[in-house]
Amino acid sequence: MLVKEEAKRRIKLGCAAAGALAAAVLIATCPIPGLSYQATAVLGILIMAIVWWITGVLPEFVTAVVMAVLFVVVAGISVGATFSTFASSTWWLLLSAFTLGVGMKTSGLMKRIALAIVRKFPRTFRCQVIAQLVAGTVLGPLIPSLAVKGAMLAPLAMNIGDELGYERQGKRATGLFAAMLVGIRTVAPTIVSASITGYALMATLPADVQEQFNMASWFVAALPWLVVVLVLNYFLIMGIYGRGEASACDAVEDSPSGTVGAFGNAQSLRQSSLRCGTRFVGAAECADSRQDEAEGSVVGPSRGGIDEGGNQPIPDGLGPLSAVEKRMLGIILVTVVLWATEPFHHVSAMAVGLAALVAMFVLKVIDVPAFKSGVNWTSLLFIGIALGLGSVFAEAGLNDWVMQTCGPAFQALAGNPYLLVLGIGVITVVLRFLIVSEVAYLNLLMAFLVPMAASVGVNPWVLGFSAYALVIAWFAKYQSPIYLAAFYAVDGKMAKHSELAKYCGVYLATCLVGLAVSVPYWQWMGLL
Repeated sequence: MLVKEEAKRRIKLGCAAAGALAAAVLIATCPIPGLSYQATAVLGILIMAIVWWITGVLPEFVTAVVMAVLFVVVAGISVGATFSTFASSTWWLLLSAFTLGVGMKTSGLMKRIALAIVRKFPRTFRCQVIAQLVAGTVLGPLIPSLAVKGAMLAPLAMNIGDELGYERQGKRATGLFAAMLVGIRTVAPTIVSASITGYALMATLPADVQEQFNMASWFVAALPWLVVVLVLNYFLIMGIYGRGEASACDAVEDSPSGTVGAFGNAQSLRQSSLRCGTRFVGAAECADSRQDEAEGSVVGPSRGGIDEGGNQPIPDGLGPLSAVEKRMLGIILVTVVLWATEPFHHVSAMAVGLAALVAMFVLKVIDVPAFKSGVNWTSLLFIGIALGLGSVFAEAGLNDWVMQTCGPAFQALAGNPYLLVLGIGVITVVLRFLIVSEVAYLNLLMAFLVPMAASVGVNPWVLGFSAYALVIAWFAKYQSPIYLAAFYAVDGKMAKHSELAKYCGVYLATCLVGLAVSVPYWQWMGLL
């Protein structure tokens, strides 16, 4: 064992050294035509950082700090650009969202909501996946920040997985995380208010196109894509993560009878449910409402279970709200309402979030020790530096170079509507490794595509939507604020990044299928 560990350590150090050497050679020789020394240095340093992140030679946030320092010292990027995220509303909004998660957890409200969701939806993996997709889709239009939604819903999803007895970082927990992420993200391109990126894309469209696409008509035009992507992801998540691992409660889903026919059988299933991680659910609740009704006919109206000895009642965990839960519930409801109505009162989401943070201290929902220990500060440091890559790339001139280099490729796709929308999607996936900011990418892309759309008789909305549909990617963590927020809101404990990165490819493939299915619909609407 010690020999294997030493071998792994040497491999990591060798990879780290190779990444640093590759960066040094690239910076010293500057072989890329059209790039300045500064832009080449930024690329080299980023390559080194990615290698270090993959190999885990240092903690992620330490590698991020090294990268940021090298940007300033070696590449000559300004301190303001390198650390721009820490002065932006995004980072402070994430801090408030993470703190809301701490309050939800310490007050017990998160646990209560998780138990309530488990009880409202049948206790099967299938139905909990649907619950995650529905929750993300419904919440989508209400809160304009995808990162905030990820930071709030990821801990809830992990709690639900825990209550169902799913092993953390196992297949089913990973499936729930993927469903949560898909639900939040997929609705964003279809409803403008679901993300600030939607507003940014709207601003890039010509005035006459903006008049054509209000919130309702935008949703109607994007509806086929939304339906296709959600349905495909449901079946794919079930196929990939729904097999091979099960909790005790999932045994009921596979029961041939589907109902509880005798007290002995009900008692056996109920005792199996005790191993699912929850104490309040009887056997019938592990499947569907018919099983629930069947149990009621056998054991009476009690919602509790019995202990492993079959004698003592087990509390259902859903007693009256405690005082601290009531205060936390009030804070979260007011916060969500104010976030959802931001277009009307014009109070920034950051200000609302920080006010909620203060309210949690004033109302004694959390205290200083809970704040210090509950918020993942190393993750916030990593996120702040990673999201600053957009400003770094802009200062180095990398964004303009990328778009000028790829401009001819977009022109070559204009002759065929399927090639056009799918090509824009594929190119978007590739370029997002280099252009980190979604908003910056869409702004640069539309500067090229809007004039081209006019020349080939295509509505610019189609081109913008095709890019927006694929602009999300989390192959590398730094690519996506929503992924970063969700992943680190649960400290990376719910699912492994390597597994989620694999599903990213699956998700993006479903987005491409959604675009292909939408082409005839857009032709019928006169957009293509």
